Amino acid sequence: MSSPNNFQYTARSRFPGVGRLIFAGSWLAVIGLLNVFYAISVIAGSEIFITTASWLVGDARPWGWLMLLVGLVQLAAAPAVWIGRPFGLWVGVASVCGHVAAALMFFSDSASIALVLLIVDAAVLSGLITAFDRRARSWRAG
Repeated sequence: MSSPNNFQYTARSRFPGVGRLIFAGSWLAVIGLLNVFYAISVIAGSEIFITTASWLVGDARPWGWLMLLVGLVQLAAAPAVWIGRPFGLWVGVASVCGHVAAALMFFSDSASIALVLLIVDAAVLSGLITAFDRRARSWRAG
């Protein structure tokens, strides 16, 4: 004789909020790709981005190498954000905070673009924080 099974199936999505993580990871990938392109341009000696500010930083190539490293880390973190890994989430939060600081610095030059970027950054940060919260709750639960 077999014992009765008391199992009751409850249908639910495995990971609600996955759309937010896809959006956050995609934004991180776009920013990382732009940073890589800008860094390569600076390393190659292009004067597109540094025309009047060269007196401020001198040789910009070390900044180009730094931005290349940052861009590559951001590109590597984008898939980690998509699957909810802590490395990707931390890099995502740090990148959004840096992007917010940059948008605030250029707010006086183009307020409308900066405002749109700040709204997108807020949405990305919301998605990352939601993922952190869900991850922490699942970790505490067991």
